[in-house]
Amino acid sequence: QISRFCFRRAVAGAPEERGSAAATWAIALLAAATAFAVLSSLGFVNLGEHRFLASDVPLAGLILGGPAFGIGMVLTRGCISRLTVLSATGNLRALTVLLVLAVTIHATLKGVLAPLRGWVNGFTVDLPLGTVTELPGGAFLVIAPIAVGAALLIWRARPSLTHLALGAVIG
Repeated sequence: QISRFCFRRAVAGAPEERGSAAATWAIALLAAATAFAVLSSLGFVNLGEHRFLASDVPLAGLILGGPAFGIGMVLTRGCISRLTVLSATGNLRALTVLLVLAVTIHATLKGVLAPLRGWVNGFTVDLPLGTVTELPGGAFLVIAPIAVGAALLIWRARPSLTHLALGAVIG
């Protein structure tokens, strides 16, 4: 709540808030990616079998899921994290959205929508090079563009040090 961390605010918020929100979000992403790379290189995290590192990408799921997430975020005025915080402050609209989302997620994972999810995710494309982590400098290839983007956003928006620190903590 204090950080006002919200991706929707960075994309569709008031013009005077977009830069600061984008910088806070980018710092969180950079902190998370850097922490993952460090912990992975030290052997604390092993995601070798994780679906995010699979060489086959569910193309139809990405094409349908990305816009569905974005449209839902705009229609409900926030992502799941923001709606959780708003629910804790007593916002009944946010609580209703969370309840509907929970039922929909359950139906998609284990209920009546599970066969449809499996069918949509069956359309995959194999990456010719494998995963990013298999390339030389794999973690750097992911972290460097995020760091450059975060630096540019911070330079342009000049967010408060509090928002940057809280973004890093969230990451």
